[in-house]
Amino acid sequence: MDRHKTLADALGEEVLTEMAGTFFGARKALDDLLEDFNVLVEELRAREAKVYSRVCYLRSLLLGPEGEEAFFAELGLKAPFAGSCGHSGSRTWHPDRTPFAFFASTRYLKAVLQAYADLRHTCEAYMVGEYEEDPGQSGRKRLSPHYRQVERHCARLNERIEKLNTEMTPSSVLEFARGINAAEEPGQGVLDNSLGAESLDNSMKFQKIDFAALGVWKAPSLPPVESCEAAISRFCTGWFKQHGLQIKKVLADLE
Repeated sequence: MDRHKTLADALGEEVLTEMAGTFFGARKALDDLLEDFNVLVEELRAREAKVYSRVCYLRSLLLGPEGEEAFFAELGLKAPFAGSCGHSGSRTWHPDRTPFAFFASTRYLKAVLQAYADLRHTCEAYMVGEYEEDPGQSGRKRLSPHYRQVERHCARLNERIEKLNTEMTPSSVLEFARGINAAEEPGQGVLDNSLGAESLDNSMKFQKIDFAALGVWKAPSLPPVESCEAAISRFCTGWFKQHGLQIKKVLADLE
């Protein structure tokens, strides 16, 4: 056998093997990234439930949706958690300690301020993350999964999907392989027309992520306690005058 032909065949096989590894490796890497993204989305949904456990606690202090709406109206906000029926969150959660005060009205104000501050903090952590213990490495901190992270990951994955779909199509890889192996065998001409190539590419194309279709909840931006403390105090004073007996019962149940 011709030594040069043998060398050319060996080189061609090596190129084909490397090309196949690159093609399937890129697709496998993208599959892994998409799987990781789905895990991240589910982690974020768990964080959403944490926010709504705080919503439910504040709502209980405000004696229900009507009080919640009046409370946020006093802060100049349209009730940001009004449509919460479809959201999961513990309705029994409450802080380990509630503020102490000699008078029930003062204790109520302190409890509402504490609940609002905790809710605002949890919303902020949901949106931009906070440093917490890393479950994978003892003694180390990590930035918690958050909405902006999921949003950025989605955009980057869509860029990668677009790049792979346009720059590494199955039809172009097969055509390149045929070019190396010039001695065609019967059946190799399946991509001789553009319709066959387009059909193959479409059948193996990665679909971009529709971020809106994921239904990922977006937490509202709540004003800092310092900027609305006076409004909260006004509300609690008036609300306690109207519903003192009910509020005292709620506070007693927290003890």
